[in-house]
Amino acid sequence: MKTMRNVKIFVDYWNFQLRWNDNNKTTELAQRPIKLAWERLPTVLMGELPSIFGTSDPISFKGIYVFASVDPRPGSRDEGLKRYLNYLNQQTGFQVRVKDRKAKADSCPHCSTAIDRMVEKGVDAAIVTALYEGAINNSYDIALLLSNDTDHIPAVQTIQDRLNKQIVHVGFKRGGAEVRQATWSHILLDGPIGGRLITPASNS
Repeated sequence: MKTMRNVKIFVDYWNFQLRWNDNNKTTELAQRPIKLAWERLPTVLMGELPSIFGTSDPISFKGIYVFASVDPRPGSRDEGLKRYLNYLNQQTGFQVRVKDRKAKADSCPHCSTAIDRMVEKGVDAAIVTALYEGAINNSYDIALLLSNDTDHIPAVQTIQDRLNKQIVHVGFKRGGAEVRQATWSHILLDGPIGGRLITPASNS
């Protein structure tokens, strides 16, 4: 009897988005990043799993969790991002969890004037917690992790070794080697796989 294997996807928004930007730029002089079609991520990534795990057991998509941070101050440059994350949270299978960045006292490197720098807090902990909760509650058998953050490695190793889950790293050839080596397998978005994640407008 075939056993259904449940799959969840966990995304560190800024870590992954910045890696995407670095690896996908237009050929024009300005070198603007090519837009990522976030809505296609589940379909494209699920389509790659049979090449890793085979086709003997069916797989079932159980959701994609996106962990992001924004500048909460009214009128900040993140106003458009807030609207987009709200839109993404309403797409089928998506759960977007947003943390407010916190002000950290700093000084200008040029004039030494005191400034407040907005820094990300709580995103890494939220991802690790969600990975553990899903593994302990058996809500997934396979987790796809879109992050190069090495702080996740201890959780990845424990979940695989002690909780008998399989974690697949999703990223690019350049960067992420330490996380990639800690996971069961990996999916590289260089080439045709990444090409399927480019928005139509970016191809024009």
